Amino acid sequence: MKRLFLLVFPAVLLTSCLKKDRLPLIETITKGDKWGIKIGSSYADVYSRLQELDKEKNLSSVAVVYRQPFSSPQQVQYLLPYYDAVTLMDTSVVIDRALIQFPGDKVAHISSGGALPEEVDQWPASLPTETAILKNDPVSDIYTKLVAIYKIPDYSYLKIILPDKPLDKPFDPDMEKYAEWGFSIATDVKPGVSGTSSVRLYFKDGKLNKILHNYNESQVYN
Repeated sequence: MKRLFLLVFPAVLLTSCLKKDRLPLIETITKGDKWGIKIGSSYADVYSRLQELDKEKNLSSVAVVYRQPFSSPQQVQYLLPYYDAVTLMDTSVVIDRALIQFPGDKVAHISSGGALPEEVDQWPASLPTETAILKNDPVSDIYTKLVAIYKIPDYSYLKIILPDKPLDKPFDPDMEKYAEWGFSIATDVKPGVSGTSSVRLYFKDGKLNKILHNYNESQVYN
């Protein structure tokens, strides 16, 4: 029996090692940290670490998982300063949308349309300039103009969608309402091979409870 045990044990150990070398690699972290993101950290502390990680690994943004579209400008009044864009969308029958981007302190880009939105100078195009959102409008004017636009029946049904949270903007306290965030990291493994880390952060009782990390590699064709 002892000899049988000694013969089987190395085979089991070898199988275990081989599994670790296979892709995708899946990690579940409930103690310690991953990339300096520490289990037990508050929402704000995790966000601060992600901002640092952005400089190291170019994350650029973090998704607030399961955040639903908003129905009125009043719901996003205090959220807009934390973001760099907003989408107004009709999903009832035919997709129609407007994307308004404001990476700085002014509206930099507006596009409008269905499957292939076109760049425009104002939205909605049919409204007077004092009501419509225009290129170069101060970001502080967006909320006031949205309130006026939503009083018009033709636009009152549009959903308001915020993008993934840009990490170059301050922490949005509304993110504390959501128990799951997500982000990805792309790396150049070697010529022709790219690696991607897909990460989910799970919060419980106001603290980071778990990190799920899924890593895989793929061929890159030029």
